[in-house]
Amino acid sequence: MKGNELTNSKFGKWGWSMIFYTALLYYFWSGIGSDGLNVYPGAFGALHGWDSNMLLGFATPAGIIAVIGGILFGRLVIKTGVRKLGGFSLILTGVLYALFGFVTSPILYFICLTAFCFVSMAFGLICTATLMGNWFPRKKGIALGWATMGAPICTATFVAILSMLYGRFGIQKGSVIMGAVIALLGVISFFWVKDTPAEVGAYPDNLKDGNEAYAAQMKMMRDYKSPFTIGRLLRDKDMWLISVGFGMLWMVTVGVVSQFVPRMISVWAPTMGPDAASQKALMMLTIAALVGIIGSYFWGWLDQKIGTKLASCVYSLSYIVALLLLIFAKVEIFTYIAIVFVGFGIGGLLNLMPSLVIAVYGRKDFAAANSLVSPIASLIQKGAFIIMAVALAASGGDYTMPYMIFIGIDIIGLILLMCVTNTCKGTE
Repeated sequence: MKGNELTNSKFGKWGWSMIFYTALLYYFWSGIGSDGLNVYPGAFGALHGWDSNMLLGFATPAGIIAVIGGILFGRLVIKTGVRKLGGFSLILTGVLYALFGFVTSPILYFICLTAFCFVSMAFGLICTATLMGNWFPRKKGIALGWATMGAPICTATFVAILSMLYGRFGIQKGSVIMGAVIALLGVISFFWVKDTPAEVGAYPDNLKDGNEAYAAQMKMMRDYKSPFTIGRLLRDKDMWLISVGFGMLWMVTVGVVSQFVPRMISVWAPTMGPDAASQKALMMLTIAALVGIIGSYFWGWLDQKIGTKLASCVYSLSYIVALLLLIFAKVEIFTYIAIVFVGFGIGGLLNLMPSLVIAVYGRKDFAAANSLVSPIASLIQKGAFIIMAVALAASGGDYTMPYMIFIGIDIIGLILLMCVTNTCKGTE
């Protein structure tokens, strides 16, 4: 097989269809659970007279509880497949999101936020990676490079769309409209999604060489039972190395991106004033998100060129550079270079983490391994907000301390990923 066959984007019409579907899943998952937090606290606080800081604080316990959903759905997808789990979870998420607009107390706000974050883990964290693993076991890097573009596109557009809906129709109708769109995608999923290429007479990676006949391939995927049980995975060092390593890199990414706007405001406000600085910072975040679209493809391409493990190490080094640039952001040229590094990073982790799981555990055992890897990594990344809050309070609002802490965390994550095995221990 020629090397360029694994680095090109010749996925076939059905392959491209599954990539586009996965990008939509990443878009809505990132939007309702992460980017939407830029809107919910202020909007609900203004409507009901609630403390917006309290509402924002609810995101941390909601996110932690949602991790349990990742573990649950990670095992469930092995039995149901992506089509059923994705369809049902999208519909339920859409209903919960519509109800979110009608909450009448902070406690109901927290319950509803937790509920749709919990259920959305099924389609956003589990179905995405599983579908790409089933369809593109060897071209996983490039395929995920295209699919994960949904996340940075979301960062660039979702807040504006949600703000427009809330502003024009109000929170209740706006939530119903967004919920209806999500639920509609769930209904369409039952007719659109194909769990394996064999269901439509295609081959994994759109490459015929070395693949089984259609009937044999379908029977194999249907009958296969992974030996990687939860007990075995908990004793597997590579599961912990990947989970904790990427969890730390994810923590750094979230810490940098979530505080990018406040950091830029702190740099520009003394000379431009807070309002102008805020507008410029938001524009820079949008630019970073658009750069992230290119970054998604870049990390996928690099994955295929040099291998997932090495590409993941390069990713971790790039964020050390980004953090150093942000520390010295008062030098204007460093600010603009930092935007490029931060933007490239936005689209990288959701690509590289599942890709490394596939590389280590293989296509047939990916779903079993990912059922623990992704939730554990997601749980670790929740520490970003705590570290940032405590470090900023201790430093009097100076970002140097939290950024130095994140550099240390990034280095630990890099070391852990360097220790991951270079061989596939699962079944291809």
